[in-house]
Amino acid sequence: MIRKSLLCASLMLVGCGRMDREEEFRSVLPTKDMVEVKTPASTGQALELESQSTQGGRSDMYTLTRVATVVVNGGTLAVLGLVEGVTKHRPTTVSQDTAVWGPHTEPLAANTWKLTVKKLGNNTYSYAVSAKAKTADDSAFVDVITGSHTASLDEAEEPMKGFGQGEFTIDWDKAQTLPERDNNIGKLTVKYARVDDKSAVTVDAAFRQVRDDKDATKRVDMDYRYAATPGQGGQFDFRKTEDFHKVSGSAKQENLTIKSRWLQTGAGRSDVKMVGGDLQPGFEAKASECWDTTFASRFLTANYANPEVLYGTEATDCAFTAAVYSSL
Repeated sequence: MIRKSLLCASLMLVGCGRMDREEEFRSVLPTKDMVEVKTPASTGQALELESQSTQGGRSDMYTLTRVATVVVNGGTLAVLGLVEGVTKHRPTTVSQDTAVWGPHTEPLAANTWKLTVKKLGNNTYSYAVSAKAKTADDSAFVDVITGSHTASLDEAEEPMKGFGQGEFTIDWDKAQTLPERDNNIGKLTVKYARVDDKSAVTVDAAFRQVRDDKDATKRVDMDYRYAATPGQGGQFDFRKTEDFHKVSGSAKQENLTIKSRWLQTGAGRSDVKMVGGDLQPGFEAKASECWDTTFASRFLTANYANPEVLYGTEATDCAFTAAVYSSL
């Protein structure tokens, strides 16, 4: 507080005071820049395991990495859009430690929304987005999004919008009880950190018992881990358990992990490992692919192929010359 007092004294000519309480509560909610997973840009297609890459053609592992990031962003950015839409309105009530937006209902909407933000400490906050049918009693509100955030502070020890760390959970099963809903089921928990504009951005996403995009009758678990440092590239891990290795009469599931790394130029590498299920006990099916700055495949190897190196030279064609497999 001494630092803040000195700063206020030095700014007496222009005035100094605490951030408006309403703006404080609005500023501590997660933003797109905190949780968006960004990889070198190009378009993707459906997530498939078996590589069809050819030397000089578009890298399938690069494409798969892009598609996997779309899955994470699709689950988070829509939620942040909802939160942003709610907080564009003035809060209904604001006290020393709590701000409430809503209940609010769009003119043609069947759902009523409410957002509650509570201050837990100097720079730590919790929040909940609740919803109910428009015609239902207030006791019908269910929390579809819950989270906490620890804000980074500026020199005046005020929360910095877009910077900090925290986590939130989206409960799609609860959302299914609402009259207006999408087709998502299960839960998504996202942990994120963006301390300042120079530090690494990290996003960990855990999908639990969500609908399998290949078989709507099944639920699956998926994990994603992302880290990127401004100007230095990044890395992305992905894990999914599914019946990838089809064997007649068997529904055993294999565990697939993918680790992708890339430079700021866009050149990168993916290392894939699959174990369990119908694979031979103790056998780890592995594959690696490297792509250049145009996302063209330059090196491909697989320990289940003959020969193992299908094309390229690892030492000269890979931005990262050693395989690193995901720990997820």
